[in-house]
Amino acid sequence: MLNVLNASDKENVISLPYRVGLWISASDSSGGDEAEDQEKAALENIIAGFTQDVFGSELVQHIMTATESARDHWQVWEDQVKSVPQDCQKAIDDLNGAFDEKEVSAFKQRLLEIAEAVALAFREYEEMSFSNKLKTYLNYNMGKFRAVLRREEYTPMDRFLNISTKERAALYELADILGIKNRL
Repeated sequence: MLNVLNASDKENVISLPYRVGLWISASDSSGGDEAEDQEKAALENIIAGFTQDVFGSELVQHIMTATESARDHWQVWEDQVKSVPQDCQKAIDDLNGAFDEKEVSAFKQRLLEIAEAVALAFREYEEMSFSNKLKTYLNYNMGKFRAVLRREEYTPMDRFLNISTKERAALYELADILGIKNRL
């Protein structure tokens, strides 16, 4: 299915589900090795789980299966985490030229879901000043207020707090690159 892309672009697309998860994990190192290990284990489980999702997009199913099948490349991909934002944009541009908009949108959504799941996998406890705690509380409540006005679902406070400030910034950056409105 991805044979419409050249080998380099195909590998970029296939590697992104794994690398996006690693990129989010690397955005906050405050949890140390324990956080990294838990987030990596969650990422592996997420990818394996998404290969079973047969009711979604055919393109996404194909990509997730190819990502899972390429486990022997995962170690190499770990060294390519810093370029994830640019690689996401390139992959979306490449896929937009070759696939239906719905298929590309489903892939973008899946990347963000993977990133969110990895961010939720380990709660990094941040040392925050009172003003940062207040800012976090106000950001949460403003987002919730906007969601209520638009009659949209919003993340519960406990889930919101499970994602560190650095991970949240990385998620917003990823959502922006993918052109998706992030609910976190």
